[in-house]
Amino acid sequence: MKPRTKTIVTFSVLVILLLGLYFFTNRFSKVTGFALGEDEKIKLAWCLDGNDATLYISSTCPSCESQIDLFGNTAAKYIKIFVCNNVEECPELKGVPAWKINGKFYYGKKNFKELQKISGCKIE
Repeated sequence: MKPRTKTIVTFSVLVILLLGLYFFTNRFSKVTGFALGEDEKIKLAWCLDGNDATLYISSTCPSCESQIDLFGNTAAKYIKIFVCNNVEECPELKGVPAWKINGKFYYGKKNFKELQKISGCKIE
């Protein structure tokens, strides 16, 4: 085999192996539920639960669904979620999504840093 052909074949095999490794590990992460940062999400959810935090949502609210999706399936099950589909169910709310943390309401979708600051949860 010519040196040029050998180089091309070797390079092609390496690229295929790297792509295979990437897709395998990505698939493995999704199957097991431990994608990058998953443990931090769970720690924050536990801390929010420990601070008696509640997420108020509506079933017709895209931002509410997005807020829950931010935690993922594994961590979201540790968050207290209350569904308010009409004003009569939650007269104290001005809108959804809303977080009630330490007795105070915070409106709108919050990212992890905002939730950590509001709740006092320090995730290492």
